Amino acid sequence: MISRRNFLKFAGLGSIALAAGYSTGKISNSAKSDLFVVHGFIPADENVIANLIKSFRMKIKSGSEAIIFSDSKVGEVVNRFEKQMQNQSFTKSGKVVYRIKRLNQKVDSDIILNDSSNSIYSVDDFNYSFAEIRNSLKNRKAELLFTAEFRNENLFSKIFNSGSRELVIENEKGIVDRLNLNSKYNNIQIDGSIGKTSLRIDNGIAIVNSSACKNGICKHSIASEVGNIIACAPNKVLIKVV
Repeated sequence: MISRRNFLKFAGLGSIALAAGYSTGKISNSAKSDLFVVHGFIPADENVIANLIKSFRMKIKSGSEAIIFSDSKVGEVVNRFEKQMQNQSFTKSGKVVYRIKRLNQKVDSDIILNDSSNSIYSVDDFNYSFAEIRNSLKNRKAELLFTAEFRNENLFSKIFNSGSRELVIENEKGIVDRLNLNSKYNNIQIDGSIGKTSLRIDNGIAIVNSSACKNGICKHSIASEVGNIIACAPNKVLIKVV
């Protein structure tokens, strides 16, 4: 199974990218929101997907209808299993988003968890169901990048986060730029340790166009809401919404 350090390096998941030299400090604001996220490199296996969705829903206990972003038919599989969970008596509201991206190359499978207080769960902190899923992924190759995110903002969070969102861009030398996320930019060139990372901002969403890194896994992530982070660990570029 891929090591936690290498998982974070390949996934490009923001300040949890240890190989970039960023700390694993807590991702939080003074006005916190209830956040829980599952990130995973997983095989295109319906049983794995079903177990992830079930464990995710049981953890967040939300009956909110999900938004699904997918570049493949796997999105239909997620939608099918989501409907099977709708008969559960979950009462918590909030926003539920799934993002599924097919990988250009196979890597070792693994999952990581984070919430509003912990940028990375220790494996020892996994509950039984997530621990069982992770154990089932040993020695298996991943074909999908899977993210399930739940966010339930409280009143103070909504008030403090109601203003304009700002995109902060950093490289190994520090903050490079601050941009309004509601602006439009087609090709922002960011200097990294091994070359350029190109960023696009459109309709309140930041997406990496290209990167000098070998794997280009950072291109599978998007940043649109406060707390979202994209990182290219090999190029030491960090992009976050504040």
